[in-house]
Amino acid sequence: MFIDYTLTLYLHQYWRDERLVFSGGDDGDELTLSGDFSERIWVPDTFFANDKNSFLHEVTEKNKMIRLQSNGSVSYGMRFTTTLACMMDLHYYPLDSQNCTVEIESCMY
Repeated sequence: MFIDYTLTLYLHQYWRDERLVFSGGDDGDELTLSGDFSERIWVPDTFFANDKNSFLHEVTEKNKMIRLQSNGSVSYGMRFTTTLACMMDLHYYPLDSQNCTVEIESCMY
């Protein structure tokens, strides 16, 4: 038996992309960019394997954020709500316990 559960969460991902290295005043220089910038660079192809429905929050604008450091390190965060499927084993009901997972995967890895 499957049951649905809904989460609102912040997903933060970090990686380094040598193509995004820039020169600044200090080695620790950082740019904070709008989420629209994510359409111009490579971002991980992360998805939720047990997803049934999801949406990105857009009040007052898309809830995405990118921080880019001068050494090419990228911090990418987004806020969204997702409804996930959970396989329930009710064999020992009402003395059972359930473990619902968030299954995060990548298309390429």
